[in-house]
Amino acid sequence: MTGLGRGDATAGERFRVGSITKTFVAALTLTLADAGVLRLDDPVSGHVPGLLRDGDRVTVRDLLGHTAGLYDYTSEPVLLKGDLTPRALVALADRRERSAGYAYSSTNYLALGLVLEAAAGEPLEALLRRHVFERFGLDDTTFEPGRVSGDYLHGHERAARDGVATGQLRDTARRTARSAWAAGAAVSTAADLDRFFTRLLASDLGRRMRPRGDARYGLGLARFETDCGPVVGHTGNLLGTVSVVWARGDRMLVTAANAFPLDPAEDAALQRLLGLAVCG
Repeated sequence: MTGLGRGDATAGERFRVGSITKTFVAALTLTLADAGVLRLDDPVSGHVPGLLRDGDRVTVRDLLGHTAGLYDYTSEPVLLKGDLTPRALVALADRRERSAGYAYSSTNYLALGLVLEAAAGEPLEALLRRHVFERFGLDDTTFEPGRVSGDYLHGHERAARDGVATGQLRDTARRTARSAWAAGAAVSTAADLDRFFTRLLASDLGRRMRPRGDARYGLGLARFETDCGPVVGHTGNLLGTVSVVWARGDRMLVTAANAFPLDPAEDAALQRLLGLAVCG
């Protein structure tokens, strides 16, 4: 991990994990399904009527696996800087044309969070804390759509042109993650992520969440190709912090960089680190 302005960060330092939040939310969903609170094949309309125009055909499983065809609201940067509620963001995406098959879209997990709250009758933060964070012993992991409370590794954003970093770094600490919500508003540490993914992947819950065959995404866990074969885990990118959790056999990689986009030298260094960590 890299802490800008003060050398390397430690495994106990908190940072925004972005879309790795989706794995937490997916674990919560399967846990609630096991408890009979909902079923993975329930239609969305059965829990949140009117949320989606085709909510009678889109299921909880579709949201989990990104097969609902929902437009990804994160494709419009202006939406990430506003104060629109998760339901309002889903409504905007719902007006767009549907895609077919697998299509990664953070809108799925905003909708999923709303379904979970309706089915369980509790706020998403409370559900995650009790059923995931406490269950897996994640003492330093929280769900924070607002500003992060306490000390943490600040993310930094810089302007880019054609995908290449060009501008000065800007601290994002004063910004919130309200637009990310169930799709990306968790804060954790490398130590907690190591603990969570190690325990999850060794469990029946993790087995059910893994991608099947050559699929790129399962139910909250993704498959990535490396020089030494496939790995499983998740990645995140939010408010100037890029995070990666990859597992291959008995190897577990957890890393984060608190700047985005990375300049060419930084990006090359991160890619070398990923390759060495998982392939040796």
